[in-house]
Amino acid sequence: MDKRIAQLRVAACFMVVFLHVAAQSFLTLDHNWWAGNFYDSLVRSCVPLFLMISGATLIPRDEPLQQFFTKRLVRIIPPLLFWSLFYLSWTTWMGEDRGNWALAILSGPVKFHLWYFYELIGLYLFMPVLRKFFNGSSRGEQLWFIGLWIVVVSVYHLLGDLLGLLDVSWAEYFDKFFGNINFSFFDGLVGYLILGAYASRSKVDGRIGLAVFAVATACTMVGTWLLSYHLGEPSELFYSYTSPFVIAAGWGLFTFFMDREQGPPSKLVTTIGECTLGIYGLHIFIIDPVLNRNGFSVSIGNPWLTVPLVSFSVFLITFAIVYLLRLVRPLRHVI
Repeated sequence: MDKRIAQLRVAACFMVVFLHVAAQSFLTLDHNWWAGNFYDSLVRSCVPLFLMISGATLIPRDEPLQQFFTKRLVRIIPPLLFWSLFYLSWTTWMGEDRGNWALAILSGPVKFHLWYFYELIGLYLFMPVLRKFFNGSSRGEQLWFIGLWIVVVSVYHLLGDLLGLLDVSWAEYFDKFFGNINFSFFDGLVGYLILGAYASRSKVDGRIGLAVFAVATACTMVGTWLLSYHLGEPSELFYSYTSPFVIAAGWGLFTFFMDREQGPPSKLVTTIGECTLGIYGLHIFIIDPVLNRNGFSVSIGNPWLTVPLVSFSVFLITFAIVYLLRLVRPLRHVI
């Protein structure tokens, strides 16, 4: 594997952990809120990075349909079932009645962060179509798809939601007009796959990407601050994974990594990279109940310091546990 992709996967995984730790300081508009907003904005592009990695590594490939689905679904379905059963077992042991477990899993994520597995299943089912489009299209056509996706899923939805929250008088007419146009083919997170494949073949100076990431992150931060204080409560509108600022931040950081020197990854990066799926599944359990309920949380001190401290601790503890579990060969299929 290219070390750029391996490093980016590890970085995105750590950003996910950091995001869920920082979110604990964002929930209330108090003296700790700005720390939560700063850190949350900084790592908000974590999921887009994962999706862009999938696009960059999977879309350009040419493999039979059966082989693709066998390899992809085998990597997603067992972990989804494992982590769903893990959290169902935990919440049931804690006294929560989850009813029929099979129906609970079919109904949706049994723990909020498991939504990503369901999202991947849908994206993988559409991947063969995206492959045909991408591999048979020109750079201009690919850029047209990405641009239209950004307009539809990002600008249109953000503007509509923002006008509604600000109670603008003509907001309903904006929604009615554009609501009559069928944009469903460009909705959701699917555009990140094409964006990742496109960006991986682009020659852009990494310094430009890093500058875009910094500016977009600052826009997310300031926009969230202005809207939250206007509404009198925290608003996550600009945190959406389809926010134009989050898309720009994801592209910028992805471009920064892709402009670095190619080559094989180090043994450490490879080892951590092999554990990222397990870290994603387990880290919520380490945050709470393991650490929070034992007094080690962002609330123990200044969140500007405790958020990074707790994030690094959660990541290292989770990595250690997953690494040891993966020594049992059968567990590698689910962790």
